[in-house]
Amino acid sequence: MAEISPPAAPFGKAGTVAVIDVGSNSIRLVIYKGPRRAPLPILDEKVPCGLGRGMDSQGRMSPQSMDLALRTVSRFVDIARSMRVSGIKAVATAAVRNAANGPDFKKAVEQQCGISLRVLSGMDEAKLSALGTLCAIPDADGVMGDIGGGSLELVEICEGEIGNHATLPLGTIPLLESGLSPVKARKKLIAPLLDELPWLENAKKKTFYAVGGSWRALAKKHMESEYYPLRIVHGYSLSRSRAVEMAREIAEMSSGSLQDLWILGRNRVESAPYAATLMKSLLKKTGVNNLTFCTYGLREGCIYDDLSPEQRSLDPLVVMCEEIALKMERSVEEGKAFCKWIERAIPDEYSRDPKLRLAACHLSDIGISEHPEYRAEQVFLRILRMPFVGITHPERVMVALSVASRHAAIGNLLRRWEVSDFLSGGDIEEARVTGLALRLAYTVSGGVARILKSTRLERAGEKLTLHMPDQIPHPETVGRRLGALAKAVGCDYETIAREQDNETAGWGT
Repeated sequence: MAEISPPAAPFGKAGTVAVIDVGSNSIRLVIYKGPRRAPLPILDEKVPCGLGRGMDSQGRMSPQSMDLALRTVSRFVDIARSMRVSGIKAVATAAVRNAANGPDFKKAVEQQCGISLRVLSGMDEAKLSALGTLCAIPDADGVMGDIGGGSLELVEICEGEIGNHATLPLGTIPLLESGLSPVKARKKLIAPLLDELPWLENAKKKTFYAVGGSWRALAKKHMESEYYPLRIVHGYSLSRSRAVEMAREIAEMSSGSLQDLWILGRNRVESAPYAATLMKSLLKKTGVNNLTFCTYGLREGCIYDDLSPEQRSLDPLVVMCEEIALKMERSVEEGKAFCKWIERAIPDEYSRDPKLRLAACHLSDIGISEHPEYRAEQVFLRILRMPFVGITHPERVMVALSVASRHAAIGNLLRRWEVSDFLSGGDIEEARVTGLALRLAYTVSGGVARILKSTRLERAGEKLTLHMPDQIPHPETVGRRLGALAKAVGCDYETIAREQDNETAGWGT
């Protein structure tokens, strides 16, 4: 198991940990805050040190790159300690692992920086990258590929469990330094190595999960060319045919055309055709039906590796939403209470995923500080663009529309932000109904779970009934909002006021 020294803060409480990733191309510091099950990056910085570039004939890293890397790690450790992190985890991958002077570099880091540097074996790197994918996509099923500067990690993931895995010398640096064109690299380097892994074909008709900066750059380029309305790489999915076409297009671009693709990033332009060629080869070899990009990988896997089975079983989306609710001084139990209250009115056919409704309830107060005239739109955009994991792009839209619908009609949002293609008509209507039910719940209770629990909303046949203790004022708006919800679910409605007794006091429990 990976270690964090000193010990991390207890799971579930606000804590801050740092991961330093000493890679073949660059060294990156990421500082995470929040529950370990859903770590949220609050600082992400990298310095291109090129440890894996230009090794000498004896396989030694250059003194210049080692010196820059040592100074970078020292600076990152100083930043992490200044932010009072509860633990620093430092790992090194292919360059340090393969270099003849890798042990010298490890010793220098540990002596100068006062931390432990774990040099990962190829198998360890593959497993941690896969754990990072599972951290973000718990139901992942297929093959994960993590392309780095020095190596490519491939891992079979079957229903959330790690299966066969391999590490191959197919990182962007060895591909570039081979001197071969992308086409020749595919024939002489890529294809022979992939042919040695027959288990890759176990992923046929499943999903390939692409991890690593070089592949994220391809996703950004494709989003740009497709005018995709949601520019979030994590969860971006393509069918096999579209993914192969994307990879083919970039693999065959001339160097002059690539220079014009600013979206790739300056450091990715040179390696983009090789990364695309490798992706195309993997898509064909595995026979997957879909390609999904995942922004969680090795670094998040280092944190996920420390979790107990019970902690890993938690849903990352729900954990993230609970953390947001706590920051708004809303208790986790309040979100659960509102979800239980409104679900009594939701028709059975609206059952896309109960966790999405729970997420919406935890986030239902997120627009409290926004101007009322813009609250629905601000809520919609904020939720749509949050760094969530454990959620697909259509599901993002679903949750965002649900909470926005609590404040206003969502027709204009759908037209203005061009997201209607993400959802079916039934999905949009379900989001609208969830929002209307939340609006009624807040009108009845003022957002106070204790008051909400003294009321009851129930749906029986074609009638929606709201039971309220008679001591609670019955404003006209309650009737209007109950009527709007009833109309949305195709029901008549009525309100019943009665004295609060032991029965009504327990309705919300």
